[in-house]
Amino acid sequence: MDRSRRDLLALGVATAAGSLLGCGREVVSRTPVPSAQPATAPQALPPPVPPAAYARRRERLLAKMREAGIDLFLATPSAHLHYLTGAQLRRSERLIAWVLRKDGTSFVVGPAFEADRLKDSGMPGELRTWQESEDPIALLASSISDAGPSPIIAVEGTTWFDDLAPLSRRIPAGRVKSATPLLAPIRMEKDPEEIALIGAGARLTTRIIRRLMDELKEGQTEEEVLARAGELARQWEVTLEGLVQFGTRSAIPHAPAGKTPLHAGDVVLFDMGVSVHGYQSDVSRTFAFGKPPARFSQVFQIVQEAQATGVHAARPGIPASAVDEAARSVVRRAGFGPAFTHRLGHGLGLEGHEHPYLVAGNGMPLREGMTVTIEPGIYLSGEFGVRLEDDVVVAPGGAEILSKEPGA
Repeated sequence: MDRSRRDLLALGVATAAGSLLGCGREVVSRTPVPSAQPATAPQALPPPVPPAAYARRRERLLAKMREAGIDLFLATPSAHLHYLTGAQLRRSERLIAWVLRKDGTSFVVGPAFEADRLKDSGMPGELRTWQESEDPIALLASSISDAGPSPIIAVEGTTWFDDLAPLSRRIPAGRVKSATPLLAPIRMEKDPEEIALIGAGARLTTRIIRRLMDELKEGQTEEEVLARAGELARQWEVTLEGLVQFGTRSAIPHAPAGKTPLHAGDVVLFDMGVSVHGYQSDVSRTFAFGKPPARFSQVFQIVQEAQATGVHAARPGIPASAVDEAARSVVRRAGFGPAFTHRLGHGLGLEGHEHPYLVAGNGMPLREGMTVTIEPGIYLSGEFGVRLEDDVVVAPGGAEILSKEPGA
């Protein structure tokens, strides 16, 4: 690992264990803030990933391809394609494919009427186009045949079966393999530019949630509050996705926002993330609106302790499953084990859920540069749920919290 990356990862590790934002305070009253006012004072977001970084990633992939005896790598529009080229393209019924040869050259297959857009997308290599009346799979197969009669092709995992199956039929002597074993190890260890973008999004998400908490008033619906969150995000020129859950609905993990109105004494659960130049964050906060229901304070404190334990356990060399177990054991000892119904966390990057997963059975050791969520929860059906989620990066001495509230 180079010095600049190591220095970035080490930043703030000494204070990480005590820096979690606990939003379990009771909100007794508030004055609504006009929507025209920004969520926070303006602050510049980090720049996009530079072109040189995409070139470095392709070199890392090429090294793994040669090591594994892979002749070609194929990607259709996806987070994988974005990661390697910077191209942010939507997948559609019209085939777009980028192919990287083991010698480092590449080509693009795409519809002719979109040639200009494809040239501007960031995908390197020769552009080979097909007309609407032509079969794009035939062109792709013909282009792949340059690698010989029996090429070994690694395909990124989200490619549609309806593209892959006819391609396989046209190159019967070829072998198609999953590219996940090649790509996952590369994507899991984040570059400094990636960590900066994820962290910026995580901190902005935390600010937005705090603002929503301060603005809440009785009678607002979940949908209205989520719409307000999107409004705040747009002031920063970023996009937001998330969940808002009131009362007993907070006990349903991932229930979509609906028309449920807010009442005094409700538990409120926010689960939100913004996208900064394509990089995702994911933050959850839970608190009581007014006087909390019975057992809320007890459950909140258990979840808070479980999260702090999980953050402390997340360090290089520790298996992902051990981090899950460290946090889960806190909940289990408190007598709420069955109510912690999901894994402890997941990776973050160009996708909101990606490798590595902090879950029982995953013996993968954590490595420096991995960015993950730590999000224990307790869900009591018919009463309420509590989930606390922060984004962390695995640093040399432990975990650095990326979603720490500014000024905390």
